[in-house]
Amino acid sequence: MNKEENPIDILHNLVRSSKTVDLSVLLEPGIPRWPSHPPLMIGPAATHEHDGYANQLLTIAEHTGTHIDAPYHVHGDLSGRTIEHEPPDAVIGRCVVVDLTFREWQPGERATMAHIQSVLDGTNTTIQEGDIVLIHFGWMKFWTSSREWSYYADNQPGMTEDAADFFIERKVRAVGTDTAAVGTPVKDGVAGTCYFHRKVLRSIYLIECLNRLEQLPPVCFFMAMPLKIAGGSGSPIRAIALVP
Repeated sequence: MNKEENPIDILHNLVRSSKTVDLSVLLEPGIPRWPSHPPLMIGPAATHEHDGYANQLLTIAEHTGTHIDAPYHVHGDLSGRTIEHEPPDAVIGRCVVVDLTFREWQPGERATMAHIQSVLDGTNTTIQEGDIVLIHFGWMKFWTSSREWSYYADNQPGMTEDAADFFIERKVRAVGTDTAAVGTPVKDGVAGTCYFHRKVLRSIYLIECLNRLEQLPPVCFFMAMPLKIAGGSGSPIRAIALVP
């Protein structure tokens, strides 16, 4: 096998020749959070002036910023599905992006499987078993660390049960959105039934608060890894997409 045929070299060249899109939000004080979750706190634990080096102390919930939900997050009977028991490559793989920004979504509305299928048909894209599916609502326009931070999670579109059933039947690896809770319709802080957390999360990972989905083509390659948290119901992630 010559150098050109070496799988490691092929992989290296593919990664380095691809565009990398950072899909994670900046972790900083004041960012949006689910109403019942604690805020992110960041402060100096050591400084150059006092200690000769810098180190920050983080007080952070598992579901802060761009993050992944493990099945145990909602399903207490799945104690073996906490985040440290999930494989490190749980959300690495082929990715299909469904751009639903053809309309202005309102808080509490639900996208249906018909909406999703129309986008797939329009881009000549199919969702395959094992895919990571990202749903783009255009909701990151409300992400802010200003005094208006709460609107992002207190109001958002969700998805219908037929969409949830489709992803289960198709056996996708994960479903992600640019909203605070995959599939949950919320208006003025009141959440409707979420079929994704009730049904999909039993076997499929959910990824929330994804950024810059507008920069992705219909098909790309997604990569992220959760922290190895004991008993973790989820984990912040640094999510990226590779676009050849």
